[in-house]
Amino acid sequence: MSVKKMFSFGAIALIASTCAGAALAQSNFPEGTVTIIVPYSAGGGTDNFVRALEAPLEEAFGTDVAVRNIAGGGGAVGLTQTLAAKPDGYTVTIPNNAFYTLIGMGNVQFAIDDFDYIARIVTEPYVLTLSPKSGHSDLASLVAASQEKPVTLGFAGVGSSSHILTLAIAEALGAQVKFVPYAGGSEATAAALGGHIDGVVLSPSDVVSAIEGDGSLVPVATTSKTSLLPDVPTFADEGFEVTTDQWRGIAAPAGVPAEVITAWEEALKRAVRDEGFQTAAKNLGVEFAPLYGAELQEFVKTGEEVLLPLTREVAGR
Repeated sequence: MSVKKMFSFGAIALIASTCAGAALAQSNFPEGTVTIIVPYSAGGGTDNFVRALEAPLEEAFGTDVAVRNIAGGGGAVGLTQTLAAKPDGYTVTIPNNAFYTLIGMGNVQFAIDDFDYIARIVTEPYVLTLSPKSGHSDLASLVAASQEKPVTLGFAGVGSSSHILTLAIAEALGAQVKFVPYAGGSEATAAALGGHIDGVVLSPSDVVSAIEGDGSLVPVATTSKTSLLPDVPTFADEGFEVTTDQWRGIAAPAGVPAEVITAWEEALKRAVRDEGFQTAAKNLGVEFAPLYGAELQEFVKTGEEVLLPLTREVAGR
């Protein structure tokens, strides 16, 4: 046998061995710690969602799951840092409507297609809640007061989805509003509780602990088609056309191997069946609404087609 033929056979064997090794490594995913970047501060709705998922996901994967809060820019900082990671499935983040609104506002350099969308897990509305120190307990009194003096409404971050929804709600109500951004939902909620602003527009999971007990925030309307909060009307019920839901799931930098995405899907399907997670999701006021694969990609595309134009319109771009 010639040296050339021997080299060819050896090269083929080496390539086959390398490919088999790569496939085996992917099938064994994960072999180390998985990191979930929460692009908001601790204590907000997204953080609460991830903390509820953390333990059952660790059990499903059989490895550690590290949660990192990287707040700033309405989610822009954490999402940008996520994209700096390798597309190997070991670093992921939480997709939500901010993916559309940050892009629509022109606040980020990335695009929708820069991420691989692995799952949608829950959905929830936005809710307008008022401070007990504002002197208002319903939409009518808030709007009436705003005609004399602008009311102050807070939200989580410039360019965030709660920012866009606050603008849209103010326009729908015909209210004069001073808009006040905060680093995250927990900071905005604290400001409302302290009477520093009249109210906030956030997700129920951001304010769930602040709408219970004496001196708590007063929820007056939600953006869902059917309210998930007891005794709280929707904006549509009150005669205003503001209907948009938030969503949360798992996304990674684009380019994750198909085998790794499959491993993520299988782990998530197991994790979300956990009784503790189901209870936590219910307590957070979110609706369990899992999507994977082609249905998820269609959902993401629909969100892009609806929310990007809305954001650009609101932002005057």
